[in-house]
Amino acid sequence: MVLSEVARKYGCLHAMECFGMLLAVFSSAGTLREAQRLYGRIIRFHRNADANLLGLLAALVNATGGTVSFPQALASMIKAFAERTMLHDGVNLFRFAKSIGLEIDAPACNFLLKWLFCEMKSSGPSPNVYTYNIMMGFQAKDILIEMESKGVSPSVVTYSAYLRGLCQAGEVESAWVFLRDLIHRRLPYNTYCFNAVIHGFCRQGELRRAQDALHIMKELKLVPDAYSYSILIDAHCKNGDLLKGISLLDEMESGGIKPSLVSYSSLLFGLCKIGQMDSAQEMFERIRNCGYTHDSISYGILLDGYCRTGDFDKAHNLLTEMIRKNRNPDVFHYNSMISGYCKSGFLRESLEVLQIMTLEGVTPNSVTCLFLRMGFRFLNEHHAFGVVSNSFIYGVLINGLCKESKTDKAWEVFKSMETVGLVADAVIYSTLIDGFAKESNIKEAFSLFGRMLKHGILPNIITYTSLINGLCNNGRMVQAFCMFKEITRHGLKPDEAAFTSMISGFCRKNGLLPDVVTYSCLIDGFCKSHQMDKAKILADDMRKMGAAPNLKTYTSLISGYCNQGEWAVAINLYEKMKNEGILPDSVTCSILGLDVG
Repeated sequence: MVLSEVARKYGCLHAMECFGMLLAVFSSAGTLREAQRLYGRIIRFHRNADANLLGLLAALVNATGGTVSFPQALASMIKAFAERTMLHDGVNLFRFAKSIGLEIDAPACNFLLKWLFCEMKSSGPSPNVYTYNIMMGFQAKDILIEMESKGVSPSVVTYSAYLRGLCQAGEVESAWVFLRDLIHRRLPYNTYCFNAVIHGFCRQGELRRAQDALHIMKELKLVPDAYSYSILIDAHCKNGDLLKGISLLDEMESGGIKPSLVSYSSLLFGLCKIGQMDSAQEMFERIRNCGYTHDSISYGILLDGYCRTGDFDKAHNLLTEMIRKNRNPDVFHYNSMISGYCKSGFLRESLEVLQIMTLEGVTPNSVTCLFLRMGFRFLNEHHAFGVVSNSFIYGVLINGLCKESKTDKAWEVFKSMETVGLVADAVIYSTLIDGFAKESNIKEAFSLFGRMLKHGILPNIITYTSLINGLCNNGRMVQAFCMFKEITRHGLKPDEAAFTSMISGFCRKNGLLPDVVTYSCLIDGFCKSHQMDKAKILADDMRKMGAAPNLKTYTSLISGYCNQGEWAVAINLYEKMKNEGILPDSVTCSILGLDVG
């Protein structure tokens, strides 16, 4: 099939739609070679017909129906340029992708680099040792053979890159044989060559052989560096052999090599893992005395160790120290304490930590809620013994569960809250109502709304918007409109979400003919709420109803697709907008990273 013939007969757009369908079929079937050939035909058409390449790609991607993304199409086109030794075009396309913030995958970049290397060999300048060193990461064995056949002597950097590549591929034994051959043939080797092998053996759990490699390294008068020891210390600690790890640390220091923070942290982790907290505390102080500033990782290791062994006073002191020294504890530090307290049955203390956490501006995650739920089943019993709780704690749990779409569990927490005599506020009610509405459980949402009014809790805008959204999604527009009027009757102002839900619901009713302003407002609302599927449906309906999109419509859609990373669709819309005579403004251009005019 010749693309130019199809374009001449049926038009460029239909031609790209045809090729797009073929590309989708080839990609779905895994026949990537055939898919790649299509890009070659697009290149020919682009050059012969002087067609805009980006416009062609955008139309092509759009026709695949989501099977191929715009970055994937760009990557394949770069490969196609490289295959045809059109390196300048390939590099220009790569630069364009970077300029608009798209990340081209490494294989495409490697492919371009490979063909550039081939071009150097065939037409000059001839590759030198540095060129070969760069290429070692791609075709290590072939490059070595070629270097020797061309009379180019590999350097120690070449050999270390080759050894590292072998070990990363799991060929540690081959790497070890190769390194010993280098030694035997008196070819260059260094510490990095040995480190690659030592790391490889450690990853495979062969610590004895890793230790042997270190021993041979020292016999050859090569001085191990901090990385050599760090690899072994970490491996021995993870294997439970802390004595060997400490022995290696002492050996480092006696040899004048300053251990890295990573080495110390490995030992600290090993000591905490086996519950040797006194030794862990000594190691923690030793790190400080060596001039290192503790980071969040070392604090986290020791704090978690104290929580696991039930020494909550020291854990709490450590957390307080972090806050005082602006080390900014994160959700993982707080979760360690909350988990420890809950597992030990100290629910009150876990709730106090949760309060500190939120006061410090750290948002609880689903793991936090999981730990609290573990202790929550004891809440009523603890409450009877004087555990002081409040609605804020319950609100955190309910919010976390609703975000995970576990409204049934959130409802259980809500009932437990009432059992202990606590009164839910408007925020808690609204959170649970929104959870039910999003799961289309309108009956339960309104039941809770009625309970809320019965207890004298005034609904807020979120309460009303959640109910309106639920009703609109279920096609109950009469009730939704009544609820919408309730908002203003109670002195509240409808937000964008409420308007968007209402317009969306009415647009789905037969016989309603919204104008371009109505459509544009609705599309903008959906784009801002990242519901691009609904925005697209409305944009299509808009045209069917004879309402032509305006600049605001296009800008909203382009912004929405860019935010979701769908650059192909965004660029296609940009070209379509210009073809319809709508000139982009500074906002539209800035979204796409283009110069105005």
